[in-house]
This record gives sequence, C-alpha cells and structure tokens, in this order.
Amino acid sequence: MRILAAAALTLAMLVPAMLAAGTPAVAGEASRLRAPSPDPRDIAGVWWTKGYDRTFRTLEGQLPPFTARGRADWDRHVAAEKAGEPIADAPTRCLPHGVPRLMASPYPIQILQTSGQITFLHEVAHNVRLIYLDEPPPKAPEPTYLGHSVGHWEGDVLVVETVGLNDLTRIDEEGITHSDQLKVTERFRKIEGGTRLEDLITIEDPVMFTRPWTTRRVYEWRPDVRLMEYVCEENNRNKPNAAGATIAR
Repeated sequence: MRILAAAALTLAMLVPAMLAAGTPAVAGEASRLRAPSPDPRDIAGVWWTKGYDRTFRTLEGQLPPFTARGRADWDRHVAAEKAGEPIADAPTRCLPHGVPRLMASPYPIQILQTSGQITFLHEVAHNVRLIYLDEPPPKAPEPTYLGHSVGHWEGDVLVVETVGLNDLTRIDEEGITHSDQLKVTERFRKIEGGTRLEDLITIEDPVMFTRPWTTRRVYEWRPDVRLMEYVCEENNRNKPNAAGATIAR
C-alpha cells in the first residue's frame, strides 16, 4: 500500500531542495518535477486530492436534499456506524468504488489524454475511468460500477456526464446511497495557475434526492508521484462478515 500522504508530501518538498543543492536525484526525477502545463485544456499528469473528507455535502455544507427513501437509507447507515457495525459496500468487498465516490478517494489519480478519450487511472483498487469525448451518452447502457462517461470541452472546462451506474455503490463513504437512476455531471477546470484541479460534481437521482445538488473536490498537481500497486484482495482487513457489517482493523 501507499505510504502516508504526509510522508509523500515531505518527500515532494525535499527533492527540489536536493536538486538545487546538486544532490543526484533518482533517474528521471528531475524531468518529473516540472511545472504544470500552461494549457488549460492539458490536465494530463498525476493529481492527488487535497485533504481527505469521507463525506459528500452540498456547496453550502449541508446534507443532500433527500427524498423519504434517501433519508431512510442515510439514517440506517448512520445508526449502524454508531452501533459499531458499519454497513459494507462495494469497495469493502474489493469491487469498484463507483462514481462519484471514486473521486474522493485519498489516493493519487493519473490522467492520460489521447485522441477522442481521456483516461483516469486511479491507484485505489486500480479503478479505470474511460471518458469518451464528443460523443452522445448512450440511451440504454448496461449498468456497471463506474458507468459510461462522455465528455466535451466548454472553453477551459471539461464537462463529463456519467450514466449507466448500478445501485451497488454509495455516493460517499459515510452512507449516502443512490439508485440505478443516478446521473453524475462533473466540471473539471485547472485553478491557481494550473497547480490544482477543481471538480464540481452535480448529482441527480429522483429516487434518492428531491433535486440535483452539487459538491466540490480539489486535487493538487503532483509530478513527483507515481502510482503504486494496490491489491485489495491480498489482505482485505475490512472484509465484511456474514451479516454484511464491517469493522476496520
């Protein structure tokens, strides 16, 4: 598993100082410690979420606008966690995290840009998101954990629409659930001179929410980081019991 984010950040600060002092770096290190591209549409490279928040809240910091069913599901998850038996979900079983929860994982993401496609390589569980550019969304996609994503550029903003998501994942780690009618629209843009990547995530699901709502995630440019191997199945310390509950160990 990856070393703690704090340790990686410390290394990120030390390496440039070593280079300035003339200390030899690992082969290829200098080329990776580069500034982000000035092109606002060039988001290729490694990005790492700024901080870790296991919850999704609206831009106003509130709980989502639940329907009666959505609120009941939320209350059930909160009660189970307070009882010390949180309800297991897909990644607890080493299955894909789902969208948008995957975007909140505290592991780095490598973005690749090729003709007609943008690919998100997630270190966590080696999840892979394929975003097909300038294509219409499918009318009746087969539901999957990560759904079907299409994107297009609106000026300097990459707009990504994801549909065809199954209902086996959650919106966040805390317990906001969704149905198979979930639609996720993300608006990515580089901010602060390209050193950070903002993701405004709009969530629509008429079964669980009374209206669409938006949350936000920010990622830092990390050219000093390379994705590491992640094998959930090798030592799943959070494996759920027969009742579907899990206790982190």
